[in-house]
Amino acid sequence: MDSFKKLNRYLRDYKGIIFLGALFLTGSNFFLIWIPVFIRKTMDEVEALVGDYSGQYSSIFEVLFSSEAGVLLAYNSLLLIGTVLMYGILLFATRQTLIVSSRKIEFDIRNRIIDKLFSLPQRYFASNKSGDVYVRATEDVGRVREYFGPVLMYTINTFTRAGFIITMMVIVSPELTFWALVPLPFLSAFAYWVSGFINKYQLIIQEQYSEVAGRAQETFSSIRLIKAFNREEYEQERFEEISDSYRKKKLRLDLVESLFHPTLNLLIGASIVIVIWQGGLMVIDGAITIGNIAEFVIYVAYLTWPVASLGYTVNTLQKSLASWERIDKLLTEPVEIRDTEKTADNINEKVNGRIELKNVSFKYPGADEYALKNINMTIEPGSKIAVVGRTGSGKTTLVNLIPRLFDPTKGEVIVDGVNIKEWNLVQLRDIIGYVPQETFLFSTTIKENIAFGVENASMEMVEAAAENAQVLENILDFEKKFETMVGERGITLSGGQKQRIAIARALIKDPKIIVLDDSLSAVDTNTEEAILNHLNEKLSGRTTIMISHRISTVKNADIIFYIQDGSITEEGSHDELLARKGQYARMYEKQLLEQELAQI
Repeated sequence: MDSFKKLNRYLRDYKGIIFLGALFLTGSNFFLIWIPVFIRKTMDEVEALVGDYSGQYSSIFEVLFSSEAGVLLAYNSLLLIGTVLMYGILLFATRQTLIVSSRKIEFDIRNRIIDKLFSLPQRYFASNKSGDVYVRATEDVGRVREYFGPVLMYTINTFTRAGFIITMMVIVSPELTFWALVPLPFLSAFAYWVSGFINKYQLIIQEQYSEVAGRAQETFSSIRLIKAFNREEYEQERFEEISDSYRKKKLRLDLVESLFHPTLNLLIGASIVIVIWQGGLMVIDGAITIGNIAEFVIYVAYLTWPVASLGYTVNTLQKSLASWERIDKLLTEPVEIRDTEKTADNINEKVNGRIELKNVSFKYPGADEYALKNINMTIEPGSKIAVVGRTGSGKTTLVNLIPRLFDPTKGEVIVDGVNIKEWNLVQLRDIIGYVPQETFLFSTTIKENIAFGVENASMEMVEAAAENAQVLENILDFEKKFETMVGERGITLSGGQKQRIAIARALIKDPKIIVLDDSLSAVDTNTEEAILNHLNEKLSGRTTIMISHRISTVKNADIIFYIQDGSITEEGSHDELLARKGQYARMYEKQLLEQELAQI
């Protein structure tokens, strides 16, 4: 019932057009029930005419084409054609209202899912497979749409058509109506049993489908690595294992569904046989006419689809509810990082870029140990600071707190004297240019990748950003220059080119604070030095935070923080840290030795 209530909320915005569609569908069924009536009248009248004129005409054709018979036949034919025409027009109008509104609701749900995904924290995407998220936003939404379209339409159709038809049948003959409807209770019991089975297995199948989609997405995203390690056969076996599990579960559900429709047809066929048998006896007794039998057979045939659609509707409804449970789980996921009532717009019209971390500790959800421990750090406006340390020491986690990709477990992060939880998220992230450790490029042109963070960016802005990131020359060497398609995840570019395009993407925003998370690791030291020298001039006056494994990248920073196991153990300038002969100095000496060995 909770699922029904939540789903039906989406009907409110379209209740007018849905009500109109229900009227169209009811009207179409009203005209439909008169078709057997006109057929019965025609048959009875023809039968009577044949009896009346049997001695005057040599064949049935002469009777039908006599003046009186022709007028009756033409009159009933026109009524029949007009009725069928009205039925078709109203049925078309039904689909243009009910089905179209279901597509609009599908559009609303899909947009709500995307909005929700954008608001969810990084934790959600770290703990949920991308394939599962993809299926919820596509496959599951499509199944939920069927509740608002086919399920709603066929439910209205079943009740209105069955109501009209059974009423007409009772008017003609209550006794024959009873015999015609005898199989229906058995059909209802069978449909109830099948619906429970389908609901149980549909949810299991959707979860398994998410596994298949996730595995496929992961395999194709890492195709270069798979080929490089010659693991095609291994990955194929892994995929076949998951796919085979999905196949077995789906076939079990398909078996039940394949039995459902033949059983429906069997019960409907039994109704027709009963009508003909019992109706024949009643014709012999003079209770009804032969035309009434034909009328009843057509009525039973008309009941075939409502009754058959009952099975389809129950089946589809269970699938829709199973998919909705998965979507609802996503939509009700708590949003940890969001604007609140305390959030203020335009806190500072002039942003200075001063950053403070006060007693900041952070622990990932479900983790036992803190990734950051009691971090205290002050970054003055326009200064350039660096964070170094071994892999896994907490460097990236630290800088992820500044644009509020995560919130600290303890302590607070302050920008320009205001806790970032009181900043408007859009404003906060607008003043920050962030180049993540893992470079991601979209499957579009170089120009669109660079201009990603700025609306209506001019070509001059794009070229200037590329020049500042020292990648303009590489781009101009391409045949299509800035219109070059980079391929999925930038597969057509080198690692260094991808990193510099990512830097250009951050610089085009003209941010007051820029975060470079090991963003030059894929370039050689000479290229790195050239880029840094150019950036030093372009980043003048901006608060710059750099993370790197290379001492050469950070040695010119105003302050260098050395992090180990989530704690700041050393801080100072390059020369000051070397003079202390601590962990930073040992790291520097080790890298010098590695460079010397590489030159031998």
